[in-house]
Amino acid sequence: MKRKFNLMAGAVILAMLLTGCGSSTTSSQKDTSSSSSVKTAKQHSNAKKTAKQAVSQSSQSISSSPTAQSSSSAQSSTSQSSSTASSSAAGSTTNSLTGQTKSSAVNPTGSDVQRLKAFNQSMRSKLGKNVLLPTTSGLSTSNGHLNVRYSGNADSYTIYYSVGYTAKSLNDATLSSQIPYLVFNKKTYASQSAAAQAIRNYDLDTSGLATVDLGHGIKGTIDAGAGQRYLTWKEGKWQLTVHAAAVNGEDPLPTAQHIVALLEQYYLPAPDDRGTGTFEVSVGDGERPQVLTWMRGNVVYTMEAHSTDTLVQMAASLK
Repeated sequence: MKRKFNLMAGAVILAMLLTGCGSSTTSSQKDTSSSSSVKTAKQHSNAKKTAKQAVSQSSQSISSSPTAQSSSSAQSSTSQSSSTASSSAAGSTTNSLTGQTKSSAVNPTGSDVQRLKAFNQSMRSKLGKNVLLPTTSGLSTSNGHLNVRYSGNADSYTIYYSVGYTAKSLNDATLSSQIPYLVFNKKTYASQSAAAQAIRNYDLDTSGLATVDLGHGIKGTIDAGAGQRYLTWKEGKWQLTVHAAAVNGEDPLPTAQHIVALLEQYYLPAPDDRGTGTFEVSVGDGERPQVLTWMRGNVVYTMEAHSTDTLVQMAASLK
């Protein structure tokens, strides 16, 4: 019995010992696992540091290499060049604008009004400050640029007004190939009587001719024959005539009435003694059959244009 008790007590003690060993082993394993985890974390941390150091060293190595330095220098140079180019462009624009301002009288930019004003200033500097010049282009619409060329001197000159796709300088050599829409001429004669004789067909005999109403209290006379019609009337010292080809079914009356209405709005220069205006109902491409001629002292001015409206407006703007 005692033996049996001793055996049972031994078994209990053995079980307790085994249990303690298991706890010790588990605790040891936990400690080992914890230690291992900490160690692993440290290893990861060290690995990261190593990686960063490697990248840093690699970057330093690349930056210090001749190729990298060259690339860096090129980028810096490109950046500087770009900056310099921008500054240069700005300077160029400024210089260009300054140049345009200085040469505005030669080849001005801007609208036809601005160009004409600059052209007139330039021509007055050559022909005299009191020279008579149109101050409007007479163009209602323009699909291009007003261009001007001239020849002559203060006593006698001819000015050509044209429109081109490109804005040209005053008296540009290529303007001779452009067909002018208006030509203005001044000619000085030796005497006033000589100037008066240069204006022909003034004071036409219209007695006995049929009269027509042109509006605004003005009457005109029609001379018809040989397939042609001439409608003539006077306003002040101006004698104005519209020609129509009756053979082609043309009627001068609508054109004459339009001119009379136009002259209610625009006033032609006042001649000292006489002035004539001749107008055509039909106008071909490139033709300038609408003509005004008048005298002042011993000077005769002539203006011929493609359009009646342009002619009247530019003549009325002379200053």
